[in-house]
Formats: sequence, C-alpha cells, structure tokens
Amino acid sequence: MRRNLGEKLTAIVLVTCMTAVMLSGCGSNSNKKNSKQTQADGSQEGGDSTEDAWKLAETTPDAPYPETVEYTVGATVVSGTKFPEGSNDTTTDNGYTRLYKEKINIQNTNKFEATDGEDYNQKVSMAMASGDLPDIMHVDDYATFKELVENDLIAELTDAYNNCASDLMKEIYESNDNKALDMATIDGKLYAIPTTTISGGPELLWLRGDWMDKLGLSEPQSIDDITNILRQFVEKDPGGNGAGKTIGLAVMPSWNTNFMYSSYAGSYQVNNIFTMNGAIPRQWITGSDGSAVYGSVQPEMKKGLEILANWYKEGLIDQQMPVRTEDDLKALVGNGQCGAFFAGWWAPYHTVSSYTLNPDAEWRAYAIPTGSDGKVTAYTNKPNQNYFVVRKGFEHPELLIKGKNVSLAYNQSSEAFTDTSETVKYYSETVTGQYGIDPLGGFDYYNAAQLAYQHITEALDGKRDEHDMSMYENSLYESCKRYKEAIDSDQQPATDDWLNYQCRVVSGKIVNDTQMNLVDPVFFDQTETMKMKWSTLIKMEEEAIMQIVTNQKDVDYFDEFVKDWMAAGGEQITKEVNEAIGK
Repeated sequence: MRRNLGEKLTAIVLVTCMTAVMLSGCGSNSNKKNSKQTQADGSQEGGDSTEDAWKLAETTPDAPYPETVEYTVGATVVSGTKFPEGSNDTTTDNGYTRLYKEKINIQNTNKFEATDGEDYNQKVSMAMASGDLPDIMHVDDYATFKELVENDLIAELTDAYNNCASDLMKEIYESNDNKALDMATIDGKLYAIPTTTISGGPELLWLRGDWMDKLGLSEPQSIDDITNILRQFVEKDPGGNGAGKTIGLAVMPSWNTNFMYSSYAGSYQVNNIFTMNGAIPRQWITGSDGSAVYGSVQPEMKKGLEILANWYKEGLIDQQMPVRTEDDLKALVGNGQCGAFFAGWWAPYHTVSSYTLNPDAEWRAYAIPTGSDGKVTAYTNKPNQNYFVVRKGFEHPELLIKGKNVSLAYNQSSEAFTDTSETVKYYSETVTGQYGIDPLGGFDYYNAAQLAYQHITEALDGKRDEHDMSMYENSLYESCKRYKEAIDSDQQPATDDWLNYQCRVVSGKIVNDTQMNLVDPVFFDQTETMKMKWSTLIKMEEEAIMQIVTNQKDVDYFDEFVKDWMAAGGEQITKEVNEAIGK
C-alpha cells in the first residue's frame, strides 16, 4: 500500500534534494570518471583509459573500481561482537571491509548502526519516513520492500544484476529455482538482492533410541508404530523418572508465534502429523480448483487433529503442553523426562544437554510419518530471509552485487583456501568472531545442508580434498574428523565435535536421503484486510486448534471454527489473496 500523498511528496522532495547535492559534487560518492588521473611520476593519464576502467568495473562481476568508492550502509551490529585481541578493528575497518577494499576497492561508512530485530527495523522505518536512506541497507519483510518500490525510493537492479552477478551467485539462486529473485522482482524489474532461505529438509521425529532398545521396540514405520512407542515410553518409564513423570511427545505450546505448526521443521512442532494427511497449515496454497486457499481451514486438517487429540487424551502428549515455555521443553529433553519430539536436522542443539548429563542417552531421528506414497510431504518456507536494496540515486548500484560476489567467493566456494593474500588470511582467521558486522553479507545454497553432508562425508572417506569445500564446511569437517578420531581411540568426544557430527553426518544423511513431496505456498504478502484482521484470525485459529487437541472441544468443532473464521474476515482475505496473485 502506498503512503498518503503528503508522506510520499516529503520523501520525494528529500530524495531530490539529496540527489542534487550529489550532482553538485559535494556527496561522498562524487567520483570524477572523466577527469584525468595524476600518476605517481606526476604525469596525467588520459581520460579515455580512466573511463574504460570505470566502465569495466560497472559492468563486470569482479573488476575493481579505479578509485575507492565510498558508500553508506544501515549496519546490523550484533551485541557482544568481539574483535581480535590487540587489533584496532572497528565496524568499518575489519576483516570484512578490508577484503572488499582489496578485491573491488570499496569502503563503507555506517549511516546508522542497530542491533538486529526491532531496533534495526525502527531505524529503517525512520529512514523511510524521512527519505534519508543509506546507500545500501536490508529490510526484513516483503511488505517493507514493496513499500520502498512503490514510493520510488530504491534503485532498479535488473541491468546491474545481469552485468555483474557472478556465476556463483547465479548458481546459488538457481538452487531454489530462482524463487528468491522472483520475490525481489516487481513488474518484471529486479529491485533487491535477497538473502536466501536455506531448506530445513524434512521434519524428523526424534526418539530416545536407548529407551527403544531397553524396551525391545523396533524402528517406527507408521503412525501406529509411533503411537505404540509413545505409549510404551509413558507406561513403562524406561528412563526411571517415576510413575507418571515420563512425557511421551513434547509439543510447542500456543504462546509461541509458530504455534504447534507454522515454520516447517521447526522445533517441537507437529507439521508432519498434518501434512501426511494432505493438510498444509498456516500457509496459502493452491486448492483443488486452482485458487489460493488458507491451509489451516481446509477439511484435511481434521485427521491430524483427531490423531493429536487422541494422543493427548491417552496422555502420550505432554499434559502441561498449553502452559510450557521453550525453556521448559529444552529442560524436559535435557533431563531425560521426554522421549520424543519433532524438529529439523539441527535437533542435537536441543539434545546436547541430554548427552552431556547422560552419555548413554541416544536420540535417533526418523523421517516419518509419511504419506501413502512413502514420501514425507513438506511445505517450503518463504524463499527470502531479507532484501538488500540500493538507494535510488546512488551512483554505483552495481556495488551491492559486486560486493556480494566477493562475500560468496570467500564463503561459499574454496576461494579462501586458494587465495594466499594476507588480507584473505586475516579474513579467514577473524571473521567467525565478527559475525554481524559484514556491511553487505552473503547467502547460501537452498540445499546447503545436503551439500555440507555430501562434502564432509566425502572428505572423511578420502574421496574429496578437505579444501575443496567452503570455509565453513571445512571447519565442520575438521570437527567431525576429531569426533571420529576420539571414538576410534575410545575417548569421549568434545561436546562441540559430538554436536557437529550428529547434525552434519548422522542427521545430514537422513536429510540427504529422504524423498519428499514439496508444496510451495503461493502468497507471502499482506492484503488490506489482513492488516486489520489477521492477528484476530490467528488468535481464533490457535484457540480453536488448542481446544480440539486438548479435548475441550471435539474434532467436529473444527467445522464451526471454519465458518466463524470466514465470517470474521477470512472470506474477504481469501478473495484479496486470489486477486493479488491473479486468480
């Protein structure tokens, strides 16, 4: 939605004034492309060669600018950032900025600094309201990105991308069928360089494998098998917690913004219980007639609700689920009171405390339950984490793309191992502790988890050079190698090495091997009625679902909820969503 006319005129006037200042030669980016350059011997270089150098820099992925180009950024600074001991590093002079300076001759100053989240978003809002934007910044949501486009505050980047995007950048975007770029494109024009979302892979059921062995339970293959395992955990108390103190399945309570479903493969959610029956909750998907429908109000939801309600009634789901906090859930897993939960491949970050307190505790992951075709049905999350944009009027919009080329080269390829410059060495040694001060940032492959598994295991098996992978993958490989060495020598592995091996090798294999049916949501924007009524509708949904799961209402109450949801604004929003996507 456009701002009102007064707000827009104010923004345009301010942008025009800023542009006039730059054109007058008073701005920080007034590079004189046509002036002659003084050489070291006092002679002057002809203008044509200088123009050629500028042209090359502006139209190719990696050619450096002939003079340092300064740019301002809206900087995200993570609290607790530590610079190398004894260094003079700052947020504008560090391993990141020196790499950019050496490779393409650019230098940032921070127009504003803010911690990530609400603080940063508030600074962005203030910059937009005043029209006084930094040359480069990121915005976290699509609605804000679209507002910048509609108010003509940011530059179009189509030509800059076509000319300057590296093959590696294009390859990474192609790993998710260019969906990230599509969401940054309006009316056929690219307006942002988005940060990609990495696939979480399948949602996995994590079970206490040592408990299963103690009870003689086989690996689960079906929903009935899961039910039996949970029942055995609760009734036979293999962890020795005492009668009535062992919890079967831990589930995300309703206080969380993700609820018990939403972000696929999120911790303590139960998305797979719904997707196995064809339901795609909390997402706008394509219905049977080709129109967009809201998954949470479709009849396919009822079968999943019936399963969960039966589990809760039998005591297989944590009976205090509605009032738990996330810390409560982590404690239940860590202290051995819980036997099962759903999460992605990173679940060992939640089970590591269990391993630390009890080295005999073993959590095993299973890609279940599946649909009738034997595949896990999953819905993909929105393609982008955020959108990097360039202020309209900035002289070098391609700088954003060229800078990200550098970041990708030294983070998503083996370039950090083949480039032996002192700058790169310092970068490789220090940037891990400086996360959050990269002025431009990079992004990763959609299937990064699968690639990491493949590269690490190939290196462990001697089939890949350990430097034929990204810098981050190499650090994981070294950790996994230490884990194996400890196990082979009958030693206790370091906790971090255990964690990395469980995530990247054990869980990674499941992610790599699992066959999935992927459902792509069709709408991530916000309609006019959503702005007014969506929070109310979400509350209605969560209250109804919780009442059914906790047996306060029977499953057929779902039909009544759907009617109320439609009448309270859902029907109008569904109409607006379809209009927005041209249905």
